[in-house]
Amino acid sequence: MDKNEEVSLSLRKIANSSEMNQVAAAMKEVRRSGKAALPLLIDALHGEDPMLRDIACAVLGELGSDAGEAVPKLIELMQTSSEETRMAAALSLMRIGHDSLPLLEETAKKSVGLTKFWACWAISWLDPSRLDQDMIVCLKAEQEQPTSEVTPFAAAEAVGKVIAWQLKEAD
Repeated sequence: MDKNEEVSLSLRKIANSSEMNQVAAAMKEVRRSGKAALPLLIDALHGEDPMLRDIACAVLGELGSDAGEAVPKLIELMQTSSEETRMAAALSLMRIGHDSLPLLEETAKKSVGLTKFWACWAISWLDPSRLDQDMIVCLKAEQEQPTSEVTPFAAAEAVGKVIAWQLKEAD
């Protein structure tokens, strides 16, 4: 079995399993494949299966900066109607790291609603100094008047990151 077949099999195991130990083992197999898994993972982002798409997002984040070429597609996924997909894409972009920042900033400046919020959230984790006042207002607004069950907690984290950065800068 070649590497792509192994990765594909591991992704299917993740998607079809509710057993956390099996999911963890399969994710470890895919992560071990590293950059060799990128084409298959990026293809899964284009797929119709929402669970497989969200899993591919998560696994790309596990690859960190090695998954930099997936950033444009992950940014695109932040604009979907699925809250789970937006969150998975934002988390992955945050874990990919600084390679994500330019497109996250562009998305935060040009988008509205939850797409903007999740872009701002990811930026707050990577480099809160890159958030402009409008982005900070977006985070605070979601904290004060949340539009989903998860966003007030994510907003509180992000606002905390901003406050910590501001305090550090004040020293």
